[in-house]
Amino acid sequence: MPYSSERLLRLVQGEHTDQVVDLENHITGRALAGSDRAFEELIRRTLEAWTRAFGGPNHTALPGDLLRRVIAAARAAAVRLLDSIADRTPAVLADGLGPALTLGIRQGAEFVRTATGRRRRDPRVPSVSRVLRDEARRIRDMVVERRDRAVYLLHEDRVSRWSHMLAGLGAARAVLPAVRAHVAWVVNTAVHEGLDAVVRAIAPLRLWVSEADACVRCLAYTGRTAKAGDSFPGGLSWDPRQRQARADGVDGPPLHGHCRCRCVPWDDAWATNGVPFPLALQREAHRSIGYGQARPSESRTARLRAAHELLRTELDLLPAVEARARRAVRTGSFAPAA
Repeated sequence: MPYSSERLLRLVQGEHTDQVVDLENHITGRALAGSDRAFEELIRRTLEAWTRAFGGPNHTALPGDLLRRVIAAARAAAVRLLDSIADRTPAVLADGLGPALTLGIRQGAEFVRTATGRRRRDPRVPSVSRVLRDEARRIRDMVVERRDRAVYLLHEDRVSRWSHMLAGLGAARAVLPAVRAHVAWVVNTAVHEGLDAVVRAIAPLRLWVSEADACVRCLAYTGRTAKAGDSFPGGLSWDPRQRQARADGVDGPPLHGHCRCRCVPWDDAWATNGVPFPLALQREAHRSIGYGQARPSESRTARLRAAHELLRTELDLLPAVEARARRAVRTGSFAPAA
């Protein structure tokens, strides 16, 4: 049965990505166990103590035992929170590796069924690789390193104003997004090991599918294929300033922190009832560049350079995409979405 590129895109960018995000959130929730609220409460209590001791956040603290006690209480509480995360998170993340591999197998098999209309036996779930196990353990070192940085800042020699205290507590609290980013990286890597197992068992190629709001680097890969075991070209980007001409090859996603691109099993012989899926992906990437659909973390300047490069190199753009890209390059800004 011929496949529909629109259906495949909804499956990968929608349903499958949501499933991975749910798994990330489940693991992160177990790992952090209410730490966001605990840090909010710690900062509130410390501000109250500072205000009672020195009159308010705009008042400079006087050196002495009172300042030492306020700092020591905040430091001890932050260390307890971070040590708890450091002790708990490696095992929690390790427990999630098997489910992530299984999810990759299941998603790859479902993609093949949707693309071909044929049901095949799912491949065996591979063993958790040493690389993944090492990454699960490494999260403890990351937390400890950041804890020690916060402890360094929360010292009486470096704290005389509330802003100094807040900087130290902020450094401790910054562990939380770092843990989330590491969990996302490891979970997506495990999902891709599962997807690769489906490729090896069923399909001759891996096809890169970027996220719906992917960055200019990931968009340069979407729609590209590679044989199982082969790398994709390294250093690609629609922004010429982000390219790396001599970069090593890329095994596959995730390409960066919080990257949820994926490589799905692919065979160019699969029949379509419309635009072939790799071409549909490339057109989606062109639309994203031409319309400037950037994440908040990506600069407008990078997207404008990417739009200029799109016009320079792609000779067969869809008219609407070309018009939007030309307007953006001419005016220096992207028109808001209609």
